[in-house]
Amino acid sequence: MTDNNLKLPALVSEWLAAGDRTTEIFTDTVHVNRTQWNAELSAHGLPELTADRISRRDLFRMGEDAVSSPAAAISLLWHTVAFCQGQKMTDAKRRIAAVAADRDHLGALLMRTATTSRTDPAEAYALLKPERIGNVIARLGPTGFTWYLYFAGAGAPHHPCQPIDAKIARTLRWAGWRTVRDNSWAATEYAAYTRLVDRWRVEAGTDRNDVIVRGLFSVSPPTDWDYPWQNWDDRETWNSDDWMHGPLSESDLKQIYHWLALIADMYPMSTAAYDFSTIGEKIKNVVGGSIGSTSPRLRVVGDPYDERDSFRGRLGNRS
Repeated sequence: MTDNNLKLPALVSEWLAAGDRTTEIFTDTVHVNRTQWNAELSAHGLPELTADRISRRDLFRMGEDAVSSPAAAISLLWHTVAFCQGQKMTDAKRRIAAVAADRDHLGALLMRTATTSRTDPAEAYALLKPERIGNVIARLGPTGFTWYLYFAGAGAPHHPCQPIDAKIARTLRWAGWRTVRDNSWAATEYAAYTRLVDRWRVEAGTDRNDVIVRGLFSVSPPTDWDYPWQNWDDRETWNSDDWMHGPLSESDLKQIYHWLALIADMYPMSTAAYDFSTIGEKIKNVVGGSIGSTSPRLRVVGDPYDERDSFRGRLGNRS
């Protein structure tokens, strides 16, 4: 769960001060492949996209109607997915087929979800992803359907339901919510996230929750920035030219430690031994002090060396 004292990252505050972010929200527009979308939607008898370009303002207007009819709710869903994907139609055919196969039930569910999104984020989220059950709509997970929950608010500035994705989750971890994952959030986690966004909006003195979310997305650190060996006190280093992506697993780090220990023992006056005196301690700290035996693994004398050996453990010896 989040820390009640979690602070809005300074970079988000700087981002907020650098431009008219509310205007950016309302002018945010995406060009979509309307021809391909409509060919697929028409084949299944579902509401078609209405334009080649979709803006947040368009979707807010559609969100007003999503609470009044199943057809309007389904129409909002496809316009939302198209807005999120742009020119792509990743998994769209399977999503469309899934809704078409059960359109009466899912249309009514989407309408109910749109209504619920305005008052209860946890319940709205759980309607589309019940606890211990997969996504209600095939191939439409939280990264996609939380945008639907957001647009169902019709643009209300304090609408509780807001989008979340892996980039936003990385910013939340950077801010101090260490346990939040990149996907498959629980309804309680999503509700905690929306409360945090609402509090940060008040503290930042901005008018809209979605402006905070856009800021969290905009300043997100790169993928792999917070693997265990990354120092939490040097989180800004991902902007430097020599920042290196991972990942290294715990076993990888232990293996590096063992070989560095062997070299340091054999050549105590070497630069490698000097480096190991500091690097070795850092590795031990990262893996929790449990480094295991420092004896390196040895091949049986006479066995041929195969470059693939180092990978077989991870691949489950599939050869």
